[in-house]
Amino acid sequence: MPTHAELAGKLLVDAADFFKTLGEQNEDIKEEMHENASVFEQMSNFITAQPGGSLDDKPHSELAGQLLKDAADFFKTLGEQNEPIKEQMDENAKIYEQISSLVMQDPLGILD
Repeated sequence: MPTHAELAGKLLVDAADFFKTLGEQNEDIKEEMHENASVFEQMSNFITAQPGGSLDDKPHSELAGQLLKDAADFFKTLGEQNEPIKEQMDENAKIYEQISSLVMQDPLGILD
């Protein structure tokens, strides 16, 4: 079973891939989406390699959790603006919020 940190790392990479795809589909936001993707990929590397580590005195688990919450908020906003994908985006947001809380509380915990 993966740890909360490993799950967070996977979700961060998935969000990065999503951002890249959005950027490729819309030239106006391409640069911003690729920058976001880069941050999410870097944090994925940090949280999976050193779940108990820190960056500028902020625990990796806290930073990863915050990025997951940011992604959840983004998914919710995207769903509100696009009715056909609203249900899927809301479900994605719920998962990201749950893993965010878990990784912030106990990065080395195991999902039941």
